Amino acid sequence: MPSRRDFLANLAQAGVALSTLRLPQHPRVFGSRAPSPESPAPSPQDWRMLGPFRGGRCDAVCGVPGRPDEFYFGHVNGGVWKTKDAGRTWLPIFDDQPVASIGALTVAPSAPDVIYVGSGESTLRDSVGFGNGVYKSTDSGSTWTHLGLADTQHIGKIAVDPKNPDVVFVAAIGHLYAANPERGVFRSKDGGRTWQKVLYKDENVGAVEVVIDPTDSRVVYAGLWNTRRPPWFTYAPTNGPGGGIYKSTDGGSTWQQLTAGLPPAGIGRTGIAVAPSNPRRVYAVVDCLVPDPSAPPPAPQAPDRPSPPPPGQGGVFRSDDAGATWQRVSADQALWGRGWYFEKITVDPQNPDIVYVPNVAVNRSRDGGATWDVIRGSPGGDDYHQVWVSPDNPEILIVASDQGTIITRNARTADPRAMTWSSWLNQPTAQIYHASVDYRVPYWVVGAQQDSGAVAVRSRGKFAQISQRDWEPIGAAGESGYATGDPLHPGIIYGGEGSRWELDTNLSVPNTSAPKGSETDRGDWTQPLVLSPADPHALYYASQFLFKTTDGARTWKQISGDLTRPDPGIPPNLDQAAAAATDRNGKRGVIYAVAPSPLRAPLIWIGTDDGLIQVTSDEGTTWRNVTPPAMTAWSRVTGVEASHFDADTAYASVDRHQLQDFAPYIYRTRDQGKSWQRITTGLPDGVYVHVVKEDLLRRGLLFAGTERGAFVSFDDGDHWEPLQRNLPVTSVRDFVVYGNDLIVATHGRGFWVMDDISALRQVTDEVLKADAWLFKPADAINVIPGDDNGTPYQRDEPQALNPPDGAYIDFYLKAAAPVTLEILDGAGNILRKWPAEPAAETATRGALPRVSPLWQPVPDVFSTAAGMHRVVWRPVEPPAPPAPGAPATGGGGRRRGGARLTGTFTARLTVNGRAYTRDFAVRPDPRSDARQ
Repeated sequence: MPSRRDFLANLAQAGVALSTLRLPQHPRVFGSRAPSPESPAPSPQDWRMLGPFRGGRCDAVCGVPGRPDEFYFGHVNGGVWKTKDAGRTWLPIFDDQPVASIGALTVAPSAPDVIYVGSGESTLRDSVGFGNGVYKSTDSGSTWTHLGLADTQHIGKIAVDPKNPDVVFVAAIGHLYAANPERGVFRSKDGGRTWQKVLYKDENVGAVEVVIDPTDSRVVYAGLWNTRRPPWFTYAPTNGPGGGIYKSTDGGSTWQQLTAGLPPAGIGRTGIAVAPSNPRRVYAVVDCLVPDPSAPPPAPQAPDRPSPPPPGQGGVFRSDDAGATWQRVSADQALWGRGWYFEKITVDPQNPDIVYVPNVAVNRSRDGGATWDVIRGSPGGDDYHQVWVSPDNPEILIVASDQGTIITRNARTADPRAMTWSSWLNQPTAQIYHASVDYRVPYWVVGAQQDSGAVAVRSRGKFAQISQRDWEPIGAAGESGYATGDPLHPGIIYGGEGSRWELDTNLSVPNTSAPKGSETDRGDWTQPLVLSPADPHALYYASQFLFKTTDGARTWKQISGDLTRPDPGIPPNLDQAAAAATDRNGKRGVIYAVAPSPLRAPLIWIGTDDGLIQVTSDEGTTWRNVTPPAMTAWSRVTGVEASHFDADTAYASVDRHQLQDFAPYIYRTRDQGKSWQRITTGLPDGVYVHVVKEDLLRRGLLFAGTERGAFVSFDDGDHWEPLQRNLPVTSVRDFVVYGNDLIVATHGRGFWVMDDISALRQVTDEVLKADAWLFKPADAINVIPGDDNGTPYQRDEPQALNPPDGAYIDFYLKAAAPVTLEILDGAGNILRKWPAEPAAETATRGALPRVSPLWQPVPDVFSTAAGMHRVVWRPVEPPAPPAPGAPATGGGGRRRGGARLTGTFTARLTVNGRAYTRDFAVRPDPRSDARQ
């Protein structure tokens, strides 16, 4: 008998499953262009992208010498993307690889089809993704080969010999949470087949920068950096001892540290640039927080404000003798501040005095670093990470930022106001932390986007597709908090610490307040804000305390003491600098997950980031510590899910990668925490878990999100299997089950939805044994389809598909067979049949079509191959044929069809002469009069 894994494999192979709309197996941003009514549709259990199209953080960019319109960017958890039209459109080209976190990429200067990619992001925030080494393409990104260095985890830079594409250097930062030997500078002389570690200090000091002199490949510069993060909240990672700038004059075989004029100690992250037109001119941007004894003391602050730290010794440095001596040309914090996050520098290929330093803004000097202007930077802080300048035309420049990637063709323009840039609003690479639903019709999906602010996206576009008109920035939740839809008041969400926000006006609701604890409240980067599914008036927020409001956040009540560990201790994987590092929380934890029971309102579960699970059954009057015995301090409880079927059952996802334990952990209790079972069979080893959620209708159907993908269990977590389908590999942070849809929030590719999971809910052993199976369709809404009302939205604009209109009919075939599918009304009349009878030819042979191939209909193909199939029936009366000689209509063309049908219908599947029937209902669109 086939297993459920075999069943999902058949789902994955059934890309030919059809409906009235067909879609390519792997939709992409501009590959998932909004279809015409006859174009492809998702196969069953595919994911559908929602957006938003506002870009997320990129830390690596590169253009292609000799190809002025071709560029690449690497996203920190969204893979590698390519444009061939200078940023007008972007396509993902790395989605078939097992990792999406990118730290570096470069194109070989002498071989424009050769690309090297270093995985593992280099902007080392506490939400950082990790990589598995180096990849290479020799065909401009069409195919990839893994080249090893798998245990580096984070790569800061790659440099390729300007004349030999087989000579490549990799600056490996190494593990962020523990010592490891696979760090430092690596060199390959055979295109990555073998590697040699050529610059290595010790297991704590990695490399973040490597640059080859473009005129003499024997000269190589590198930056070493010792950095670590503790498991408690700190905004910045540490700068440990051992950092500095190094130089080799023999192609990387031997190295000498450069010190003259540079800070004598405390060097952190560095960026280096060699002027191609004068290689003795070398620039460096250096992070060094060691106080500068020559700097004036900081200005006094108000009595209630903390004193700022004294100025550090970092800055922009210049050498005019190839690194032998250095001079600090600017100490301005705008150029080197938050050095752990920035510290990259680029010099114009033709003018050694023009230099670019990305930071909060993009800064440019035209006099060798003496003075600077800002050429790009928005209010609020865009945060830029790398600049690449074309060696063929220095007016062409590409920049990576927290908001996406942009390109200009007039980089040398004196007045920055006259510079023009491509858009970053065409890159669906948002890093979302959590998801919720706003209950308007059609529903919206809301969540906080890292670096950009919270966002709301329609699940179905107002017009013929989901476009720029269908997502909105929203005020609540900021860039990292929770945004929670209010089921009692569609169009209202809660966000951040409980602010109430009206989405139609984009205004906060007056007279709401943030909770205040009995002591100073602690907070991580993202703190839980959760409505009770048992009592939708009850809203909970957590710091180290748990708070509750029942009056729309006007007043709050603290319903717990400090539920974290009093002394979590210092884990042994930390070095001295990380063990000493503190921020606003000291070395203490916070409540990181809150889960009110859907069955009993007073029953509430919490999990902490320092490794505790506690539960109350009396609304917080008393609490019980029910932590699984295997959970040690600083085991981060990323989520708790209280069961919808049994009040004593709960599930917890736990992340220990900050303890250098990357294994997956999900625990289940069926006795309200008295005992727990670890339920991870089938989850990949070495990839930690962010979330576990339970289906609302089928008991035992669970969904799990890991740092690299989505998984499903049909047996209450005893076994797991991939639910990846066409979802790009990325960090999966949250799920929401709403009605029949499964929504996912990813930390690198925005929101996606699996439309109508009814078939997943019905998979049983009986289904797996059957030769054919017709699943019971969910009741459908006869949605009034959106229309562009004239000239249609053009296909090279960023957009995503609307869900197909109509009733979803799913069926399964164990083997290929003769099949028919029919839809019958209550009187037994056949309203639609597949395969359809061949249509009579109406077009004149040889006549030119009136529209381009982008808009021409794709013929229906009804597949009878083995596997899973989906047909979507639009419940409308067929349109009347046009009268002979009637003129064609212009404009965008409305979707044709007769009156919309509602009522009870029957799907009849006939396989090898045996008929299977299922009834289903079609209801009117609640936004309209059903009689229309």
